Amino acid sequence: MIDNGAYLLVKKGDPSQVATRKYLTKDRCTIGRRGTSFQLDITFSSPYISRMHAAFQRIGNDYKIIDLESKHGTEVNGTPLHYSSHILCHGDQISLSKGVAELVFLREVNRLDDTVELPFTQPKNASLLPGLEIHLERREVRIDGTRLPLTGKDMDLLKLLYQKANKAVSFEEIMLTVWPERMLYEGNVPEVGQVEVNALVYRLRKKLRHYGQQITTIPRYGYRLDV
Repeated sequence: MIDNGAYLLVKKGDPSQVATRKYLTKDRCTIGRRGTSFQLDITFSSPYISRMHAAFQRIGNDYKIIDLESKHGTEVNGTPLHYSSHILCHGDQISLSKGVAELVFLREVNRLDDTVELPFTQPKNASLLPGLEIHLERREVRIDGTRLPLTGKDMDLLKLLYQKANKAVSFEEIMLTVWPERMLYEGNVPEVGQVEVNALVYRLRKKLRHYGQQITTIPRYGYRLDV
């Protein structure tokens, strides 16, 4: 069994599977319609999903998704595969049969541990700042060389938003990433409310000073970091 922290978060599909994690524990995992003679790793009941719809193939420490000539297609981040493959990145959005089932590819172990600088656009009517530095390997953030007093949850949230910069991040994904230690209730979603998520975002915005306005609220969905 392979355990490299790669899994799929079900966003849409069979009601009993929504918000559940499907770990990719083999070199090749297949997805398709339940109740067929094929031996599948991930299944859905919809008749619009092909019997053998797509496969996830491990390549070194990465995974690629392959459309298996499904009738209604597979899309990654809105782009059809057209029977081709795509190397998956953390946060990629996968859609089967025009949205009949939707999944997110996630990695629990992040390998982006280099020191980086956020290329924020200078806000209007704001004093000039040299930039916001994020040191992921040290879990440290600085403005003007001064370290910001971020909590562990602050850093977990900022790291997630930065890794998916310019993409909407759902409340569910934030809950799973920032509060993995919480007891899970039915559906495998941590026992965290949107009020708690909103409060954490509010505190992070304040600590980031005027850079905090780069965190945009997506109504009824989640948040996005604009860079």
